[in-house]
Amino acid sequence: MATYSKLVRIVDRQALIDAVSDLSSSKVVGVDTETTGLDPLVDRIRLIQLAGDRLDRVFVVDLFELGDACIDPLNKFFTGPQVKVFHNAKFDLKFLRRAGLRVSPPVFDTMIASQLVTAGLQVGGHGLNDLVRQYLGKNLDKSSQMSDWSRELSDEQLEYAARDAAVLPRLRAALAPLLVRNGLVDTAKLEFDCLNAVVDMELNGMRLDVERWQALTRQLKAEMQRAAAELQTMLRGASVDEVSLFGPEYQTVNLDSTQQVLDALRSLGIPVQGTSRAHLTSLASDYPVVAALLEYRDIAKKVQAFAESLPTFVHQVTGRIHPTYHQLGASTGRFSCSDPNLQQIPRGVEFRSCFVPDPGCKMVIADYSQIELRVAAEISKDARMIAAYRQGQDLHRLTASLVTGKDIGEVTKDERQAAKAVNFGLIYAMGAAGLRAYARDTYGVEMTMDQAETFRHRFFSAYKGLGEWHRSVAASRQMWTRTIGGRLRSWRNDPKLTGLLNTPVQGTAADIVKKALALLAEALDGTDVRIIGSVHDEVLLEAPASKAEYAAELLKTTMEKAGAHYLKLVPIVAEARIADSWAEK
Repeated sequence: MATYSKLVRIVDRQALIDAVSDLSSSKVVGVDTETTGLDPLVDRIRLIQLAGDRLDRVFVVDLFELGDACIDPLNKFFTGPQVKVFHNAKFDLKFLRRAGLRVSPPVFDTMIASQLVTAGLQVGGHGLNDLVRQYLGKNLDKSSQMSDWSRELSDEQLEYAARDAAVLPRLRAALAPLLVRNGLVDTAKLEFDCLNAVVDMELNGMRLDVERWQALTRQLKAEMQRAAAELQTMLRGASVDEVSLFGPEYQTVNLDSTQQVLDALRSLGIPVQGTSRAHLTSLASDYPVVAALLEYRDIAKKVQAFAESLPTFVHQVTGRIHPTYHQLGASTGRFSCSDPNLQQIPRGVEFRSCFVPDPGCKMVIADYSQIELRVAAEISKDARMIAAYRQGQDLHRLTASLVTGKDIGEVTKDERQAAKAVNFGLIYAMGAAGLRAYARDTYGVEMTMDQAETFRHRFFSAYKGLGEWHRSVAASRQMWTRTIGGRLRSWRNDPKLTGLLNTPVQGTAADIVKKALALLAEALDGTDVRIIGSVHDEVLLEAPASKAEYAAELLKTTMEKAGAHYLKLVPIVAEARIADSWAEK
C-alpha cells in the first residue's frame, strides 16, 4: 500500500538538514522507528522514518550511517511545532530518548486515540494494521516487521519502514474527528501529555535489594512448608481419591488441587460449596482447618507470584526492575502494569522495604488522601461530605460517628476501620451482604447482617446526595458514562449499576494522577530527580538526598494542582514522605 511517490534514504548530515527543512512545511508529520530489538536499554535505533502530510516523500534516516551527526538536526525538528504522529508512541519515545533525542508536544498517538474512541468496547485490535484496515480500508504488509535491522538493509525493508510512517498522518486525519465528535479531545491531550512520564517510569525503573529479597523468599518458603505441614495434619483422616499404600493415616491431600481440597473438607463435615477465598472466609471463624487453608494459600501465592519471580526481572545492565505500564490498561482509564506487576506487590513492610533508592538518594513517595471518596463527593455534590472535606474532617471518623450514633470524639480505632469499609463499599452501591463480605475480606472487620443493613441505612440517611446520585444513575439506564474530565466508557449491553458508579469515580481519580504525572515530567525535565513509578493514587520519585526536600514539596504541590484542575468543590490533599525504601509511607 503506497501512500508516497518517493523514499529518500538519509545517510549524511547535510541531507538530514535539508530533509528537516522540507518537513517544516508540514503541519503533521508521521514518525516511526525501526530498532535492532525490543529493549531500549540494550538495543538501538537503526532507522527513523519521517513523513510530512504536505510531502510526497518519506525520509528514512539511517542512524548507523549518521551517528551523532543526526542529534542536533533531529532535536531541532522534534522540538518544533509540527504534530508528531506515532503509533504506540511509548515504544519509539523510549528508543529516541536513549539515543539522545527528545520529542516535545504536540504528539498524537494513533493507538491511544483508537483506544479512547472505542471507549472500553472490545472491537478488535489496536495494532497499526488493524487501524489501517478499519479506518483507511487498506492492508499493511508487515512481513518485514521482525527482520534483522542491524545488517545491510534490503529494498523491501526500507519500503516497509517508509509505509509505516507514511500512513500515520492519514490515520490521524481519520481519528481526530472521532475524538472531537465523542468529546474526547481533552482526554486525548491528557494521555498524550502523560507519555513522557510513562517513558520516564519505564526507563528509570526501581531498584530491588536482591539479597534482602532472597532472604525474604527463604523465610516465606519456610513459612509455606510449616503452614502446609500443619494443614496436612489437620486434614489427616479426610477422605480423598488418592489412597496411601501405608494407610489413611499417611494419606496427604494435594493442597493445589481444588477438587481434592473440596473433597477433604466435605469429608470432615464442613459445609463447603466451593474453595474460592470469598466462600472460605465466611467459614474460617468456625472451622480452624479452613483458616489454616487460607493461611497456606496466602503464603503460597506470595511465594509463587512474587518471591520467586521478581529477581528474574532485574535488568542485566541497570540492575533495576523496569516494568511495563499500560496507559489504558483498564476500561476506567487506570494504568495497569506487567512484567512485573508492581501494582500488586504486597503492601507488607517485609516486601516493600526491599525496594530502595540508589546510594546517596532518597525515595520520595506521595499519595492522595481518600481520592475516590473526594471524587464521589464532587460528582454527587453531597453537601455533608463536601462540608467535611472543606473543614478538614476525617471522613472515616465522621462516618463511624454517623452509623454508630456515637460522638465523633468517642469513635474507636476499630469503628473507624469498619467505617472505611462502609465508605468505600457503599459509594458504589453495595448491598448489605456485599458490604459484610467486603468488610471482612478487605479490612478484616466482622459485622452481622443486621449491622450491615443498619450501617447501610444510616449511611444513606446521612449522605443524601450520594443516595440521590445512585438513584439518578440507576433510573437513567444509560449505556455510557464519563469522568469529570470527559473520558468516555460505553457498554453494549445493560451495564451494572456498580460499573456506572465506579467508572466516573475511579476514572476521574486516574485522570488526576495522569495530570500530575504529565506536570511532573515537564517540571523535572533536565533535573536529576526521576519519576520511578505510579501505583493507582501513588507516585514515586527518586532524588539525590540533597534534593529530597525540594522533590517532596514539588510532588505534593503538583499532585494537588492536578486534583484542583478537576475538583472544584472538594479540596484535594496529597501527602508526601521522604524515605529509604518503598515501605516508609
